[in-house]
Amino acid sequence: MERREFLHVTSVASMALGLASLSSCLNPDKNQRILILGGTNYLGPAIVDRALAMGHEITLFNRGITNPDLYPNLEKLRGNRTIEEENLSALEGDRIWDIVIDTWTADPRMISRSAELLKNRVKKYIFVSSIAVYKDKTVVGITETSPLHEVTEFIPGMSYYQSKVLCEAAVEAAFPKNHVIVRPPGIFGKRDESWSLVYWLWRIRAGGPVLAPGDGTDFVQWIDVRDVAHFILHALETNQNGIYNTIGPMKEPMVFKEFLERINAHFGNRANLVWVDNEFIAEHKLRPIVDIPIWEPKSRRAGRHTMSSEKAIQAGMSFTPVEQTFDSALKWYDNVKSSSTDPGIDKSRPFNGITRARELELLEAWKAKNRDI
Repeated sequence: MERREFLHVTSVASMALGLASLSSCLNPDKNQRILILGGTNYLGPAIVDRALAMGHEITLFNRGITNPDLYPNLEKLRGNRTIEEENLSALEGDRIWDIVIDTWTADPRMISRSAELLKNRVKKYIFVSSIAVYKDKTVVGITETSPLHEVTEFIPGMSYYQSKVLCEAAVEAAFPKNHVIVRPPGIFGKRDESWSLVYWLWRIRAGGPVLAPGDGTDFVQWIDVRDVAHFILHALETNQNGIYNTIGPMKEPMVFKEFLERINAHFGNRANLVWVDNEFIAEHKLRPIVDIPIWEPKSRRAGRHTMSSEKAIQAGMSFTPVEQTFDSALKWYDNVKSSSTDPGIDKSRPFNGITRARELELLEAWKAKNRDI
């Protein structure tokens, strides 16, 4: 499917959204009191940084385990939302906040207890969900009204996507008219330690032959961590309500060829992109997303990387230039690991791809196959 076809599919939904609800926005107090559940791991710091830059008053509630030295000058309430070790006493009482932003959990029981505890003492609940909630990712142009996975009750050990559906329901039950739920795809940039994007950045920066999957026409979507944070704070300040697909890295889906070529251009075109077909990929048991990070063929789930972010865009979402995302993600990796460490050797990460050695073996096999034709 070409990009123009995608745009045709989604144009009706886009037109219906019009100019959204910006004209009805309130003029909120710039110094709002924000309670952030979490706040010190990955997306959390991006939200905190943006909120502080905008002049808001921040309180963090978390266990004090992940990056406890971050934000020494902020108020920190200690507790635990884990059901087995639950301690919400720091949130009890009659203290009031304007907004609660929940970045912490995928356990709907934890969401429900926190939301119920706070529902009479905050004006709005903002929850970070996921595009994982959508039931059929083979459908092109998924919007916020597309069907979700059908799940009615929590069962221990249930999948992430099922749990996220119930988390959203818990937020909506406690704050039926005053909630914002954002549904991002893969979030990349500073503090991302999945190494999914870094796999491509590190490979291409190093130069030489790089195995590129398919024919380059498969779509790819992701979002910079700052863009999610900025939209959340923008939704707060413009009094938005509802559910939003916060999907990038730009308004329209990018194709994989453009994705890899932009990385290559950013690092001086050091790499030689070697495009191998899907038959070769299947023959060598290379798993999309896992062994080949981010990439997924259209034939597998065409809707996974063609979702619509038009509603969020109409509500004010903007996008960080992809080259800035490349730099922030790779700088973080270089600091945490090193510029000489192959991200594919980190076996603690499930979506960071094959090793460079394995990639070179596959490229030799591809060369031999084409030589024999």
